[in-house]
Amino acid sequence: MTTKKRRAIAFLTLLALLLSFALSACSQSPENADETKPAEVAEDPAAAAEEEETAKLLPDLPQGLNYSGATVLIMQHPFSAGDWADWLSRDIWSDGITGEPINDAVFERNAYVEEKLGVVIRAEDVADMPGTIQRQVTSGTADYNISTARIQSLPATVTKGYLVNLYDMPHVDLTKPWYDERCIADASYYGLLYYVTGDMIILDDDSTGAMVFNKQLIEDYHLEVPYDLVEEGTWTLDKMADMANTVASDLNGNGEVDIEGDRFGLLWQRDAIVSFMHGSEARIVDKDESGEPYYTITSEHANDVFSKIDGIFFDPTVVQNMHNYSSKYPDIYVGECNIFRANNALFMWMRMRVAQNLRDMETDFGIIPVPKYDEAQSKYYSTVTKYTAATICIPNTSAIDWDMTGAVVELMNAEGHYGLHEAYYENNLGSKISRDRQSTEMLDLIFSNRIYDAGEIYELGSISSNLYSRSAESAINLATMLAKNAKIMERSLDKTFVTPLKELAEASGRSE
Repeated sequence: MTTKKRRAIAFLTLLALLLSFALSACSQSPENADETKPAEVAEDPAAAAEEEETAKLLPDLPQGLNYSGATVLIMQHPFSAGDWADWLSRDIWSDGITGEPINDAVFERNAYVEEKLGVVIRAEDVADMPGTIQRQVTSGTADYNISTARIQSLPATVTKGYLVNLYDMPHVDLTKPWYDERCIADASYYGLLYYVTGDMIILDDDSTGAMVFNKQLIEDYHLEVPYDLVEEGTWTLDKMADMANTVASDLNGNGEVDIEGDRFGLLWQRDAIVSFMHGSEARIVDKDESGEPYYTITSEHANDVFSKIDGIFFDPTVVQNMHNYSSKYPDIYVGECNIFRANNALFMWMRMRVAQNLRDMETDFGIIPVPKYDEAQSKYYSTVTKYTAATICIPNTSAIDWDMTGAVVELMNAEGHYGLHEAYYENNLGSKISRDRQSTEMLDLIFSNRIYDAGEIYELGSISSNLYSRSAESAINLATMLAKNAKIMERSLDKTFVTPLKELAEASGRSE
């Protein structure tokens, strides 16, 4: 059920209660007393709560599931310093209610799941999840039930068979709305799905690419409001470039590019090169109609996309790649946000988690999706950054109670779809960070069409690493890059990806 529907139900319930109280008060007043007419009876709040509970979509779990106090241990990401400080897990474990929306939603979800299934949920910091999974599987132990491994760490873990095929997990219904259908579509091959993103975690939301814009600069330079452009379908790479060029200026007048003394049209990082590629509906690898992967980076459309990117992103007087200043800013997110906060950039590319670093910004800002390639493109697309995004996956060992683990995964995601998702989506982003109705509405567009590109995730043909390294140069020059990689591209696709997955499918009895 959508947030709007939940609000409507809550509003109607509250309205009914208020009316019943008002009628009851009137019936008991001296001037309106009528002993022949029975007093109005207020609606039972418990009944109203039960009605709301049945109104939300519930998981299809058997009645009476109870695992007699068994412990479910989940791997979570520990705190790291520097520019990794924002990427710890804050969605798995909570010690208690603190008044912070996400923390409290996690605590309430876990308490509900524990009571409903008769389990004890625990989380443990694990820095090396792939190594831990491998050791658990090879030793056949039941150390951990669930991992939240980052996407970047998964390729070898997947292709070596260390993870459970989620299509085989008891109780896990991947058709439910608490799983990201785009992740399922993009990450499943040959009847196999080894990881998924869902509403029991938020690191994938934190890791979704988006943009912020400075409202004051929009007004000062009499530019079109980006919200309107997005809604009209005219928020494109060309439109972004035009606006960025209008604002960029040599503020200190020294005739040189000065990262802290000039004003720029756009700040970005090397990760954004893939984000803008995906935003333009181009990929490294896609599937054909039969589900077979193939390179799309060699298409004419991809070439057109990178020709446009080359013409926009490499003029340092207008656009700055913050990775070029990693020696100056040990935490490039902080450096980037400080420049934007000082009104010295019109646009800034970011992962959604970084928006929280702008809470204290005096000037108002808005959140919008990455632009489209052109107006003919029907949708806005977002990238889930593989370096920071977490997933839900399960070590492939029979020592784990799969029935219990599947039930816990399903119920944690189902409950997260309402409590945790709403805390993240509305309370954390909607009211605490973004400062207007439109920004919150933009989140629908940012999260609704996310791309999980196997070519980038599995580093097929070394293409994504080349894109990242070339983002620090003067142009991507896609044709030259592909020509240099041609010999390893097909070999990499088959040897690194297709063959291992087909072998796993055959071993599991899923091959045709």
